[in-house]
Amino acid sequence: MDRRRFLTAAVACASASALASNADQLLVASRSPAMTEPTAPWQKAFVGVRADFAPLPLQTEGRWPAELNGMLLRNGPARMERAGERYQHWFDGDGMVQQFTFANGKVQHQGKFIQTKKYLVEEMAGAFRYHTAGTLVKNPLPVRNNDDLNTANTALIPWQGEVLALWEGGSAHRIDPQNLNTLGVKDFGEQYKQLPFSAHPLPDGQGGMWNFGTWYVSGQPLLLLYHIGAKSEMQRMQQIKLPQASYLHAFSQTADKLVFLLGACVYEQGQTFIDAFKWRPELGSQLLIIDKTDFTQQQWVELPAGFVFHCGQAWQQGGELHVQACLYPDSGVMLEGMSQLLQGGARKQTSVAELVTIRATLGKKSASANLDRSGLMMEFPQFVAGFQSTGSAASSKPEVAPLFGVSGSDRSEAGLSDSLVRIDAEGRQQQYQFTAGIVAEEPLLVSGGKQILLSWLDYRHNQSGLSLFNSHDLNAGPVAQASMDRILPLGFHGCFLPLGSE
Repeated sequence: MDRRRFLTAAVACASASALASNADQLLVASRSPAMTEPTAPWQKAFVGVRADFAPLPLQTEGRWPAELNGMLLRNGPARMERAGERYQHWFDGDGMVQQFTFANGKVQHQGKFIQTKKYLVEEMAGAFRYHTAGTLVKNPLPVRNNDDLNTANTALIPWQGEVLALWEGGSAHRIDPQNLNTLGVKDFGEQYKQLPFSAHPLPDGQGGMWNFGTWYVSGQPLLLLYHIGAKSEMQRMQQIKLPQASYLHAFSQTADKLVFLLGACVYEQGQTFIDAFKWRPELGSQLLIIDKTDFTQQQWVELPAGFVFHCGQAWQQGGELHVQACLYPDSGVMLEGMSQLLQGGARKQTSVAELVTIRATLGKKSASANLDRSGLMMEFPQFVAGFQSTGSAASSKPEVAPLFGVSGSDRSEAGLSDSLVRIDAEGRQQQYQFTAGIVAEEPLLVSGGKQILLSWLDYRHNQSGLSLFNSHDLNAGPVAQASMDRILPLGFHGCFLPLGSE
């Protein structure tokens, strides 16, 4: 099937049959969405909010550099309840942009819901009207296409003077970074509307980006691979048949390759989209390596069973591909843990992610792979991006940047992250652990990689805030902090826009 024929069929499938007529099978919750009151203090992070946040100055301490002018934007699920019904999975909530602005050493916050079709319809109705990935709601409306369900709640990336709010099952939404107004759905071409579009695009070094979507409902699992130019034009699109319908959230790249890790959590059947995924360790995992110049040039490498949300850096060295990944031994964190966080009751521990480096021989049909374990528990990995640190086939000793992320200690009441961690190319580690009751979110590198900016929630003191670290010395603790008497819902991913950036 050629690309145009597939896309025509795919959109028709999404609009008329696969998501609409099968919605009851794909997106029905196995649990009642009745309201339950939080019974643990850390569940304040998942209660959600009902309205936008007006601008509010934060109380600051330490030295916020005057040269740190710009804004931190973060995205995450925020509307978790309507009319006595509560969502049952962290992925379900409507997206909200949190904006922290920095000017002359002062910090201010505001937040605004993303005006997706789903959000606007439910605001007018005063109740949930669409099933979500993990919850069945009362009196649902029929689903006509992917964007009827789009919560735009996962990530934010700068794009052509705007910011794109990303989900992973449908279109990006355009956001004005200054006033946080929703400007509409991003269109990369008529035939690509409403197709799955990952929340983790990667820059192509020419002002454009690489991205992907996964397609499970056609009978043949597919990876939809996109190359988008600097003017938002779709330069290339390739559909790649997958051997198993693995959940796939992010990917990595070298100067020459795109790298995907297909884990052993696969889409089958279930009462919800989430419940349809099953842990199948007998299938193992696979590494898919794709040539950037020719998407049909692919290499598959078998791996032991595992589950990955996020990847770190990838590089090529001495005929080997190296890729960093935050590897879970199973998929319990998504299939069970994220629902447990919302449902109340005592904490139930699920598996945690360890930073590993996968090494695979390039260019062989039956390539072998090795797994180098760091012993460091890490999620939300961050590094100074750029092709100078990803290496190429000709690099004998490519530069590998230090990797930053968050981790949970044994004293974390919720099993959520309470520490900022760093590991360099030699395996040397640093860690800063926050005080009890603080949940640390994804760290972001700012000031050209010299500093780390991290948002957090202090559920014991009903506060949210920010900490700034020197990236070379986490052990010294934050050089500046800012706080406010607001409980912001925990989010996923964000970006930092320096003053004057486009």
